[in-house]
Amino acid sequence: MLFFGSLFLFLYRPLGIIFLGMGIVVIFIFISSKDAEILERWSSLIGGAQGNADKLMFATRELVEATKAPSLEMLEEAVGPSLSKTAFGETRKFLIVINKIGLKFRSYKIFVNANDYGNNLFVSWYLTYKPDWWQAVMLLMPGAKQVLNLAEMNLFDQQDLTAYVTNVHHCFLAAVDKLLLELHQDPTKLDRRSRGFLGIS
Repeated sequence: MLFFGSLFLFLYRPLGIIFLGMGIVVIFIFISSKDAEILERWSSLIGGAQGNADKLMFATRELVEATKAPSLEMLEEAVGPSLSKTAFGETRKFLIVINKIGLKFRSYKIFVNANDYGNNLFVSWYLTYKPDWWQAVMLLMPGAKQVLNLAEMNLFDQQDLTAYVTNVHHCFLAAVDKLLLELHQDPTKLDRRSRGFLGIS
């Protein structure tokens, strides 16, 4: 579609503009419908902690801010099961941490959540990858590939991504530890290692 749009733009401008517009619309539809890929995750179930979700999310946000990590943005949003905004269906509130240190890292977002489960509190975070529109356009070009794992990143990118995720993980664990102590539970029994290609502990 974009190819035909570019071709017609030179041969017959009105038709070229239409094809280009249609191509852009198709790309936006493709990006918005594509689910975020979960690359890393961590979760635990805290017994008897029902009703502490907001308190835990607030503490996590404060701890992340206190680290003064560069170029981080945090926002709270209700998202659907695909971890994107939705007008229909069930949603849950997440603290979303976005690393804005460079354009390539904005596609790697961390979704932090605490959700009541009976008398318990299920706590979790997910590192996701979903390309922005300009990255999706680049991926349509010959020879392009997604950067989804550390092996395809240079050393500095590996360090920055690992530091970003580890920082959020440690802050979330610190908030969980504090809650466990308030509930007279032992934080040392918590499994601290994440699952995925980073394996953070």
